[in-house]
Amino acid sequence: MTTRTIAILGLLIASAAGACAQQPRSIVGIWTQAGAACTGAAGALTIGPMSLSGEDVACRFSSVKREGNRVTWQGVCDDAEGSARQTVIATETEGRLTIRYVPGGNVIDRLVRCR
Repeated sequence: MTTRTIAILGLLIASAAGACAQQPRSIVGIWTQAGAACTGAAGALTIGPMSLSGEDVACRFSSVKREGNRVTWQGVCDDAEGSARQTVIATETEGRLTIRYVPGGNVIDRLVRCR
């Protein structure tokens, strides 16, 4: 290999490593309001790769899309009013998570990670 080929390979490897390092952390886990217990009864939400559940809601998603710090799921959510198709958008900013239900209109914000 020539010096130029080695240099190009080095740049490609460094670029790939940098791209991997910039991926946002997964939001899968348990989230709650700051200071609240990490249980469903205390309002915590459990987020799975294709699900979201809490004390009064359970969602099963058929699609998921991630763009930076925003995750958008589409599927069906069950709550006290029944089942409805929903788009759920989760946005993490500075360690805080905001969940928006569309078209439901509910917003849960300033959630912190339990574990």
